[in-house]
Amino acid sequence: MGGGAARSGASRSVTSQQRLTITWEAPKLDLYQNIDPDDFLSALPADYRKSEKPLLVYLSTDSAESEKQTAQIEKAVFGDENVALGARVFRPIRLRGDKISKEHAHWRTLGGKNLPRVIVVDTAGQKVGTLDGRDLGASNLFKQMKKAAAKTYKTDLEKVVKESRSLLDQMDQITQKQDLLAQKKKNVGGSAAKEKELAAEEASLLQQMKDAQAREAELLKKVDGDRKVTKG
Repeated sequence: MGGGAARSGASRSVTSQQRLTITWEAPKLDLYQNIDPDDFLSALPADYRKSEKPLLVYLSTDSAESEKQTAQIEKAVFGDENVALGARVFRPIRLRGDKISKEHAHWRTLGGKNLPRVIVVDTAGQKVGTLDGRDLGASNLFKQMKKAAAKTYKTDLEKVVKESRSLLDQMDQITQKQDLLAQKKKNVGGSAAKEKELAAEEASLLQQMKDAQAREAELLKKVDGDRKVTKG
């Protein structure tokens, strides 16, 4: 895959793992006013349409029979780096799929055969794809995310992931050096000159981390601002 070999964030440093954790939102759906079954955004608070970001909609289940499958999906699918890094230009939403029946006002968008499932929705509120059962894998989900992202962003999602991964690699390298430095500081032996040297190295690594994080923020800002359709 052009975005680089996908892998789980479990092998990353704590700093990077935090950036690879999808923060799911849990909005209250409006199912009584301005209902448009073909526009899922009509059920969401106004800021979702205003943000003009595609959606990742995760329909979870409390079913004991699906507990193992749910745990596997949350680890292998949402923990996949392509998915987790790509999700940063989406609005991730988590809903209780057990409450979504065929009578639901937005069944056309949210419906499916199995739970858990994931629906990818574009910035017009239109469903791009539904993934459940055996189809719900990291590779398939990322393909649907690319389709949705391509409708909004000029920058290809794989490029966003590739650049984000490169920055995470840099952060991991800095973290490793910081951990090694922490061990050195424990064994400094009271040498004032050595303490000064280690303090300077510590400050340099801290600045390098801040610079990498700033580049990461700038990348996401640039992607969000460089759109095929200008935000209103």
